[in-house]
Amino acid sequence: MEHMENKISERFPSGYGDFVLQSSDGIIFYFPRHILVSTSDFFRGMFELPTSDQAQGMMHEPLVVTETADALEDLLEQIDPKMLTPALDNDKIIDILEVARKYQVQIIFDRFEEEIQVQYQLRNVPGRSTQLLLFSRPLLVLYIALQHDIESVGKRAIQELARCSSDLIRNDEIEIPAKVFKHIQRLREERIQKYRTYIDIFAKARNRSPSKRSVHIHTTPCVTCAKFRSEFLFQLEKGVEEQPAWKTFNRICRAEISAKCETCRERRPRLLDSVVSQYIQWAMEASRMENSEVAWPVV
Repeated sequence: MEHMENKISERFPSGYGDFVLQSSDGIIFYFPRHILVSTSDFFRGMFELPTSDQAQGMMHEPLVVTETADALEDLLEQIDPKMLTPALDNDKIIDILEVARKYQVQIIFDRFEEEIQVQYQLRNVPGRSTQLLLFSRPLLVLYIALQHDIESVGKRAIQELARCSSDLIRNDEIEIPAKVFKHIQRLREERIQKYRTYIDIFAKARNRSPSKRSVHIHTTPCVTCAKFRSEFLFQLEKGVEEQPAWKTFNRICRAEISAKCETCRERRPRLLDSVVSQYIQWAMEASRMENSEVAWPVV
């Protein structure tokens, strides 16, 4: 037979299955027909079509597909229960899902959707991997959701884009519709404005000297203390503009230190100490804001 002259896949060699596929670059794959039928509406429909005697004979010839060997192998590995299912490759995810759409393999979309939901649950876990697709390329995740109308994935992507570093948006070459981009920008601006209200409260708070805390006497900061205070407020403003998220706001607030001023010789208190009673409330408000439901589809 002619196809025997072609190179045979090492992953899916002769005898691995009873159906033969040939990639666009001439690689032969042997794969179990029943797996194709059970996972792909495309192949199920093809095999269920009535065939003539001539067509029956042609079924023993390889089915030539338009996908390369790499793309076809990725697809078959995802649906083969005899293999340990590989994680969806971030660099190949667009191609894998496009092939899954063409051959109507819903299980791959289900797996992708489940993976994004799991990643979303890790969003506030300290030390989580920044390489997870939702956190490393949220714009790509949104693009995929728009392309395939995956509502739950799209909502998670928008929630992450509303609070992620602006670098992740600026540096990603993925293009999304202008109305969707504007919607994300509005969400980010709403969050920035919310954090600015907290910063304004910091700015109006009067430093309280720890040594005089018991009698609640407020002191006016000296020039040096005022300079440190201004720098702190500037870092807060800059931080939330770059990444309008509670973790950014909280990290900068917690990083402020109390130290003895070289000018007034008083210990410079943290501004955070002046809003302790409000800070917990801010954290709760920020959590509700970041976890609030978003619209889908974007209008």
